[in-house]
Amino acid sequence: MTPGGVINQASLLHFPFPTDRRVLIGTRVWEFVQGDIGALEPVYVNQLYIHHIAGSVVMGNGAENIRQSEEDAAFPLPFGMLSGDFSDNMLFHLIDLRNTGDQWLECLECRCKNGEGTYLSIGGSGDEGGPGGGVSCCTNCTDLSEPTIDYRLRYNVTYTELADVDVPIDPIVMISTDVAPGIDRYVEWDVAQWQELPPDQSLPENPKVQVVTRVGTLRDLFGGFFPGAKYTGQDLVKVHRCIGHLHVAALGMWLYDDKTNELICHNDVEYGDDPDQDKGFLRSVSVTNYDPPLSILADRTLRIVTHYDAEILHTGVMGLLFLMVSEGLTTVSSSEASLTVDLCQAPTCDPNAILPNGGCRDSLQDSIMCMFGGVCDCNVLLSLPDTIGGCDDGGVYMSNFGNVTVGSLCAQHCGCPMSLLQDSVMEQIQERTEDLCHYAGAECSRYLANLYACAQPWSDGADGFEESVMRVVAEQGKRMAFEGTKLGSSRLHRFDKVKSLEDVQISLCNSTDYFSESESAPSASMSDTDETKFSLIYLFPVVVVGLIAGLALYSNKVRKSQKTIAEFKVDSALEEA
Repeated sequence: MTPGGVINQASLLHFPFPTDRRVLIGTRVWEFVQGDIGALEPVYVNQLYIHHIAGSVVMGNGAENIRQSEEDAAFPLPFGMLSGDFSDNMLFHLIDLRNTGDQWLECLECRCKNGEGTYLSIGGSGDEGGPGGGVSCCTNCTDLSEPTIDYRLRYNVTYTELADVDVPIDPIVMISTDVAPGIDRYVEWDVAQWQELPPDQSLPENPKVQVVTRVGTLRDLFGGFFPGAKYTGQDLVKVHRCIGHLHVAALGMWLYDDKTNELICHNDVEYGDDPDQDKGFLRSVSVTNYDPPLSILADRTLRIVTHYDAEILHTGVMGLLFLMVSEGLTTVSSSEASLTVDLCQAPTCDPNAILPNGGCRDSLQDSIMCMFGGVCDCNVLLSLPDTIGGCDDGGVYMSNFGNVTVGSLCAQHCGCPMSLLQDSVMEQIQERTEDLCHYAGAECSRYLANLYACAQPWSDGADGFEESVMRVVAEQGKRMAFEGTKLGSSRLHRFDKVKSLEDVQISLCNSTDYFSESESAPSASMSDTDETKFSLIYLFPVVVVGLIAGLALYSNKVRKSQKTIAEFKVDSALEEA
């Protein structure tokens, strides 16, 4: 990187975990280093500022997590985080602070500049088109092109094979929230100088402190970072750990029960005091651990509070809170650890098991638009001003996050013509596969074997489909059954030896091993619960990467220029438990 240079990009890392099976993740620790491979030295935060990193090869939020292990320590058994649902892709937003002098704060806060290159003293983060600061203004802070430095990410991880664990694992996943909507902002916001703070953002005991508060149920708050998103998981969750992401000038973050004022989480801050390394920088943010876990109802009303120092202006700050929770949906042992499933052809076809909801249906209520945007009715979707056209003329809903056809969400509402039937059938098969095949197991194997059998029109029972539905299943079923055998992150399968269905010979299932949906299945270590085994929060790493990527794409649109930067290199060191 160059002095004052900025990187906001995705990079591929060495993947330190097995790619053919899940393992129990232990501790992940990381730092940036510089120098020759044989003589690497740590880089201090006052030279290279980590605005944020996103992904799950290592657990990292930002500068406050450098060389920290507390937020990513192993959980007491039988709880734990499992690999398999994330890949080797991570996002890095890094800022080289060399030669920024007294303007290091303006640089790392991504302040916008005027036409002459002078930093502006007004804010506007988290408000599209705002002129002040944040990711939309994160360009190089100097005009220097040398000397360049190659920075490398050095990280150590530990993990344990599930075969070496005495008990099945109750998976822990992450749910998240953003306090910025409490002041009508999104992910980022600005801290005005205290004299300019709105009265409702000023701490009564100290007017030089900005207070941002957001109130809602756990279900309303912890749906991620998309406006209107809701947590769609269980009615009761068990909280194991609270992790916060804050920026320079933060004074702390708190999570309360809004009714009783009970303190649930407190993320305290520590600032550096070494002028040669980290003076004035956020060194760490504490975590709150619960052992045993704290049970919280999803409809419990909570209150999130952040405090920021408003002595001077700060731009592009954040207040993100992550809860590490278990939902009790299932347990996972070595028999469910594999990331591939053997495929065979069932002796008969059971159409009801393939499409329990029928061949054509509306999927709007299960879509992101409903869960994240609150649009759950097809008539409402068709009446939105951003929907161009209707059922009969290929209507499209237009948005900044991408366009979607009305028919793909409202196939049944639109009369389910053949042009929409295929998408509806394939979507149902995909959802059913995700439900039953998040982890390997007997249910997954049975479903895929049945799907493969139903794709043969001559199979016993295949005539139970309507003719039009049968056509779709026959055309797509074999391929979808094969793709369903690849569990976890799709990127982990890009180097699989078996690339396509043509590379394998599918045989009939052994009649002594195969059980239909109506027959008793062999005992397995999966939980006996009837609830779905797949939750959207397994997709959290993907959502975060997508979110930050979206912000980065937006920033590219408003940048006037981009300075040349040196190639960013990533290296790793691995320790296996």
